[in-house]
Amino acid sequence: MASLGQDLRRERELRGISLKEISSSTKISLRFLQALEEDRLDMLPGNFFIKAILRSYAKSIGLEEDYVLNKYYEASLEQEQSLESKQIKREARPVITKNIKKLIYAPALIIILLVFLFFLYNLFFLKKQTSPPAEEPKASTHLQEEMTLPPSRAESLAEFMPGVDSLTIEISFLEETWLQVWADSVLKVDGLKQPGEKLMVKANEELLIHTGNAGGISYILNNKKGKKLGPRGSVIRNIRITLKNYQRYLAQEENTTIYQEN
Repeated sequence: MASLGQDLRRERELRGISLKEISSSTKISLRFLQALEEDRLDMLPGNFFIKAILRSYAKSIGLEEDYVLNKYYEASLEQEQSLESKQIKREARPVITKNIKKLIYAPALIIILLVFLFFLYNLFFLKKQTSPPAEEPKASTHLQEEMTLPPSRAESLAEFMPGVDSLTIEISFLEETWLQVWADSVLKVDGLKQPGEKLMVKANEELLIHTGNAGGISYILNNKKGKKLGPRGSVIRNIRITLKNYQRYLAQEENTTIYQEN
């Protein structure tokens, strides 16, 4: 049975389309397309990114996107079942061997347990006879004072930050990066961007960002430099920036952490 990559390559070659043509029309790296046809999906950064490439590939050669995605799901399911089967075989043990071990070790464990209980009984019985009566605990006359921690630097900064009524993000691409940006639940950016490209997105209440290369971009949020979202090549989803939490994403807040909402 042909693999997903072999099927895609056969369909492309039947139509006389080269990988370079697909790369040129979709802006997808040639090495990613080659890895897809060679079934080396581990070279692609994450399941979300793989499905985006499959949709663009199918559209370029005239295949239905649902057909290609179904083939991908079938291949993934077969791979998972194969791994589970191997795991079951490795963990399987002969039932007879287990029963023999139980018959050998059970009497020994019972003897050890009885000796241990006998030892504990003698120890506590003798201690109870020889130990003096315990003194009643004295009531403590000191009350523990509660300590109030000072507010964190992040809270102090947030208190003095001026309020805003909208969000504006200016993104610069340092490396080849797949990016998707939603503004107030409306999709504004979706695709693979090249080094040197720039874009701007505005929102009244919320920005939602998914990226396939968190270290491949830099950004300015409301005219202030933004914090780095993650290392190069890392896939990060659900970066949610709102009017209330946008200060966390500014570079001057060195001690705060970017929280991703699932």
